[in-house]
Amino acid sequence: MSDDEFLPKPFWRTRTFQVILTGVMLFTFWFLIIRTPPLVVSTKTTRITGPLTADGQIDFLKAVEQWSYPPEMATDDNGFRVFTRLFGDCGDYGSSMTPADQEFYRAQKYDKLGLDPKAPPTMVLPRHPWKIVEEHFKTAGVDIPEGTELKLRNKLWTLDEFPMLADWVKECDAPLDAIAEAIRKPVFMPPLLQSPESYHSGKPQNLISLLLPDIQSLRDTARLFQARAAYRIATGNIDGAIDDKLTLIRLGRLIIPKSVLVQHLVGIAIQGVGYAVPVGANPEHPPTEKQLRRLLDEIDNLPPRISMGDSFEFERYFGLGAIQAVSHDGDLSFFNGSGTAVGVLPYFCNWNFVFRRMNEAYDAMQEPPPRTKIHAITSAKPSVLWSGVFILTPNGRAEILTDMFFNLLLPAFDAAEEAARRSECVDNVQRLTLAILLYQAEHGKFPDENWAKQIEKYLGKEPEKFFRCPSSTIPDGETRYALVQYGTELPADPDTILLVELADSVPCDKAIISVADVRDRKGIGSSHPGVFNAGFRSGAVRAISTKSTDDEFHPMLGITKPAPEASTSAIPSGALP
Repeated sequence: MSDDEFLPKPFWRTRTFQVILTGVMLFTFWFLIIRTPPLVVSTKTTRITGPLTADGQIDFLKAVEQWSYPPEMATDDNGFRVFTRLFGDCGDYGSSMTPADQEFYRAQKYDKLGLDPKAPPTMVLPRHPWKIVEEHFKTAGVDIPEGTELKLRNKLWTLDEFPMLADWVKECDAPLDAIAEAIRKPVFMPPLLQSPESYHSGKPQNLISLLLPDIQSLRDTARLFQARAAYRIATGNIDGAIDDKLTLIRLGRLIIPKSVLVQHLVGIAIQGVGYAVPVGANPEHPPTEKQLRRLLDEIDNLPPRISMGDSFEFERYFGLGAIQAVSHDGDLSFFNGSGTAVGVLPYFCNWNFVFRRMNEAYDAMQEPPPRTKIHAITSAKPSVLWSGVFILTPNGRAEILTDMFFNLLLPAFDAAEEAARRSECVDNVQRLTLAILLYQAEHGKFPDENWAKQIEKYLGKEPEKFFRCPSSTIPDGETRYALVQYGTELPADPDTILLVELADSVPCDKAIISVADVRDRKGIGSSHPGVFNAGFRSGAVRAISTKSTDDEFHPMLGITKPAPEASTSAIPSGALP
């Protein structure tokens, strides 16, 4: 027997030490991996502290309503309320929705607008002319001629070409004029709607579904005004076409304030449809100087543009609501559809960290571009050596969840912000184009290379702001808009480009470009990905793809494809010519 057996054991080999060590390991495991700090409702985490649901969660839907709803929401100063009373619930909920669910949405909408759901609509919303034409050819059992839809949707048209639209022309004025009157109200705000599942479960719903049905109906309504404007121009009703153009731009601006990004983008698109209305496209009925002045003056008096800041804040509420739903039930379907690939992340997660980090990211997103802070936040690396261990910690899972969320949303935010800048550029090109046309109407000729100075008097007190594209930074006294010089032979077609964006800035007194350079695409371009804006002699403004073919682009410059040369060889006797 060894003498060592009678010596006292080292402490690290004793049962006491083993118990202590096991306790320390369990405590460490609990503290680092399992411990989930309770969510603290505060301005640093949830940003708002109420209103609360019955189980103590933030009711983000109600909070957004309190923040975004204008005082006129349930009065006739809200044009959307007037629209709903006239035409009923026009929301497109999809064919898959049950009648019971549609009635649920309808009752909710009428309640929030302060309307009687039992009161029948007083008018019928017109169908789009294309639907009528499509149905006509289908009933006749013949193929629709190629290019018919393009003609009806994007060109001028008359009843000589589409006699089946005679009834539409007679019946569309009363409802569209009623809508135009509603759009002239101070606000045009659809209510937020809660899905039946969300209502009964108390969970927040997907933010897109809140407004999508009404957004679709407003897009369809805009197409009706676009179709009527094209008919009015073709038949010489220029004042009526100007009214439709202004209605479209106003509608696009009114539906943007305090809205989700999807609604913001739809509002920008509707404004684009309005700017593209070519009030001067009919050579037989060109707009008068008085009509051009009215159009320019009324564009200046439209509701001001709304910054992206309100949409970012709107998205913040719904983003926080989505994260609260994940923290409550662990459902990550918001991120990847099923949630199975990252299903472990919501458990034992430090939700205080998630909320704080999300608010920090939303604040950073509202900084001016290039917004380096938000990109730094979302590209941060794990702060420990082993990312596998990091994922197991509550803070690690919290950071990954937040990064997942913003990696999904950041590209959409960047794209939406650029769309807003491009829309503002369209607004600039519209004003400059109308001012050039006014100069031509007053002087009988287009301005020369010093055109920027010559049209200033038509642009109000701060004309210089309309020469600067918001997507680019240029020196004072320079611009990236150029007047196209056609020489002595100006094309007669009103659908001819008058003003283009340049790839680089030039002094305002030399902002011209030859039609040959435009034809060869030398010097034209923009800071807008894939497109540049152009103003036309018709008064329209459109975005032109940088990938457009010569066959698509050259006609906009009055350049037509030469007819194939006739063969000089003799035709054999008896052959068909």
